[in-house]
Amino acid sequence: MFYVDGVEWRWPCDIERAAEMTPSQISGLMLDGSVFNDVLGTYMRYTVTVVVPLTCRDEYAALYEILTQPVDGHRFLLPYNNGWVEVTGRVARVGDVYVRMPDGGSCWKGARFTVEGNHPTKAMSLGEVIAAGRAPLPEVAAPEEGACYAFHDGAWVETVFEDGDEREY
Repeated sequence: MFYVDGVEWRWPCDIERAAEMTPSQISGLMLDGSVFNDVLGTYMRYTVTVVVPLTCRDEYAALYEILTQPVDGHRFLLPYNNGWVEVTGRVARVGDVYVRMPDGGSCWKGARFTVEGNHPTKAMSLGEVIAAGRAPLPEVAAPEEGACYAFHDGAWVETVFEDGDEREY
């Protein structure tokens, strides 16, 4: 069971989820050898495979039309741990298979779609990030030009490097 834009869909389904902790462009290896992981947030991706009963062809056609609309996103309510999570997300892919039956009828089966969150489901403030393990920011009101600070043994240590513009080669 899942919801799209407030409409409940009660068909048997398999739902896969993936959480991606997306780093910003400034994440990476720092000069002091530590890794700075500036996480923008946790983005959810769900892949839903639906088993549509033959008696629900019209309802499935309606769902297909909703999912294939060229819009920025939909509101999805999807299972999450022991409850539900609302994800405002875009539909990345929709797929199914057209099957001809021996009696001359036909149906669509194997309906599958992927939802990717448009915004993080989980995010932290700068204070929360620092409290969760990042070194605190140095408390320097007016650092000197060329000063570099490295966090060692629980404290910030200032190092001043030679100005490269004044070097002779």
